[in-house]
Amino acid sequence: MTEPSTAHRRQGLAPRLAGFFGIPLLSALAPFIILPFVSRIAGQTGWGDIVAAQAIGGFGAIAVTFGWGIFGPPAVAQTAAEHVRQRLYRDSLVVRGLATVFVLPVCLLITWAVVGPHHLTDSLLMAGALTLTGLLPSWYCIGIGQPMLMARYDVLPRLAAALVSVPLMLATHTIWPYPVLTTLALVLPTAMFTRRILAGYDASAEPHRSLWAVLRQTAATAGIDAAGNAYGSTPVPISTATLSPADGSAFSSADKLYRVGLTIVVTSIGNAFQGWVLDPAAADRRRRQLLAMGAHAVTGVLGLVFLATLGPWVTGLVFGTDVAAHRAAAAWYGVAFLFISLSTPLIRNLLIPSGRGRFVLAGTIASSILGLALMGWGAARHDATLIAFGLASSEVLLVALLAGPALRLLPPAAATAGRSAS
Repeated sequence: MTEPSTAHRRQGLAPRLAGFFGIPLLSALAPFIILPFVSRIAGQTGWGDIVAAQAIGGFGAIAVTFGWGIFGPPAVAQTAAEHVRQRLYRDSLVVRGLATVFVLPVCLLITWAVVGPHHLTDSLLMAGALTLTGLLPSWYCIGIGQPMLMARYDVLPRLAAALVSVPLMLATHTIWPYPVLTTLALVLPTAMFTRRILAGYDASAEPHRSLWAVLRQTAATAGIDAAGNAYGSTPVPISTATLSPADGSAFSSADKLYRVGLTIVVTSIGNAFQGWVLDPAAADRRRRQLLAMGAHAVTGVLGLVFLATLGPWVTGLVFGTDVAAHRAAAAWYGVAFLFISLSTPLIRNLLIPSGRGRFVLAGTIASSILGLALMGWGAARHDATLIAFGLASSEVLLVALLAGPALRLLPPAAATAGRSAS
């Protein structure tokens, strides 16, 4: 058996939430284990460089994924045919492998151009390791509703790499053990997962398709990812290149706390709800959609309050008082957190599954243009608050553009009359 049965995949919401919230919570422990050591080894002059390299690597991972993180889960969730799911996974390997060949050198070159000389090797290794995370199979685990598979082949190996790297970093007073071990912890498990999923798959039995046809499957969602991350991943590289080392490091701390929060909360809740909401056997689809949107809204408000009020204190405690986030930037990151929480179910549960990828891409491009323009203005003024405001404005505009069309795609209320959630 290559993966859990369809019956197993159709589990209730509570187990999904427990798994997809608890597993990313373990994943989020890695930054809190590692980054306090990294920030203190790098110091005020190097912390911004390391975070910039992580941001560049994060954008590289999105490019390597080439839209499969958005397209893949609903595509897998809405089919029960094992050979179709295997074909989808194989297609993703072809596309993501090809993307890696082009994206990895570009990310390393950008990192070399942006960061300073003191931690150049560490920064290059960090950017490379994070770029390769685009090869991880988490999207497939989300689609089949199996968080434990994601834990086994993604989260736990990387958490183990973080734990092992701590004594090596302390012994050498260098940062390189962390990205090197992280790379090993994602390449080897991904190879094992691939062997498991594709066991018994006969590619020759499938109709022949050109590489272009394989690429076209996720072209629109790849554009959405690229456009969204054009403004989502650029604040730290921009701040590192244009602000003083002290201000750039403080800005990087706000950004890092924001992204850890997205991983723990927004991503995990989105992953938990997506397969459940899109389950083809569900009889109460409208109620499930509304419940998902409500959960994301509450999550977003809590994240906004946390970042705006406790962000400076938490970053000072975790990363060091000399690189603690400034309150104004942390508050705008909180606004961004709220609106990315609101947009997540609209995109992942309504628009993309309904074939509105091009519409989402157009809205994301418009948001990117606004965000990048404001960030460029902030960079020219050497104003960290304005750069953070640019990120928040992008997310606000995206929700404003997508909300109406997405809500019109909600299933009719009559479809759930007299029924209860499974």
